[in-house]
Amino acid sequence: MRWIIKNPAPSGPDRDRWGDSSFGECLAVSLRRLRQEVRSQYFGDWESDAPADVTLVLRGKHRLVERPRGLAVLWIISHPETVSARECAQYGLVFAASALHAKHLSARLGRPVHTLLQCTDSERFSMRGGVGPRRGVVFVGSSRWVERRSVLWAIEEGLPVRIWGRDWQAVVDKRFLVGDWIDNDALPEIYNRAGFTLNDHWDGMRRWGYINNRVFDALACGLPVLSDHNETLAAMFPRSVLTFRDRAGFSRCVERMILQHPRLLEAASRDSASVRSEHSFASRAKDLLEQVQQVLG
Repeated sequence: MRWIIKNPAPSGPDRDRWGDSSFGECLAVSLRRLRQEVRSQYFGDWESDAPADVTLVLRGKHRLVERPRGLAVLWIISHPETVSARECAQYGLVFAASALHAKHLSARLGRPVHTLLQCTDSERFSMRGGVGPRRGVVFVGSSRWVERRSVLWAIEEGLPVRIWGRDWQAVVDKRFLVGDWIDNDALPEIYNRAGFTLNDHWDGMRRWGYINNRVFDALACGLPVLSDHNETLAAMFPRSVLTFRDRAGFSRCVERMILQHPRLLEAASRDSASVRSEHSFASRAKDLLEQVQQVLG
């Protein structure tokens, strides 16, 4: 079948600096391995009317205005608070990267919305031997010009934080900044050498139980995660992910991360295998294709 993936990363020379760009391309590779013909369109070129059997919209910040021809599939991967039941009703298949949100939308629509979590590139992100001891704290992501509590509080705690991301110069001291961007091919080495990684979610994602793909990437590398509290995240990875609700809770997590680090590394190492097998792009592509084939008969 012919697929078009509507990728929310902007078209143009900087598109590869967006996480959505890599997400969509990894999914395209996995679909091609299942003998599907796949093209990607980036935001700004979404309205071009190319023929396809399946049009898959990766729903992040942007909504597709015109309903595409063929089978229209929606996969909500972020910003769930901006997605309405009316928008979902335009699609033949709807997936949400949260069981909680999928259940809510199913009740609103009166038909199934399938759970399809975010995932990782299991070929790129894995545990690699011989890299030496794990030390330090890393964070990968832009400042978004909002208060990213995990980063700011970690610096207040005196942790040796290293940041890769845009627009941090006016927010934190430059000694914490390593680069404004890191290629996904170089990121596994960072994750394999770090002691743990910081993480947080957009407010809407946290409320609706969405887990961002950075968590899956880190755990695939056997790296413990310190993240803002998310009920789904805490339930899925209770041994390798520490979550906080407030400033005092963050301090308790840092203390536990330091005192119990060997145990947390062991737990993350055990979770690595399941993440790479159950939460890979290959697994997600297989699920997508099976659902599409059922609809198209």
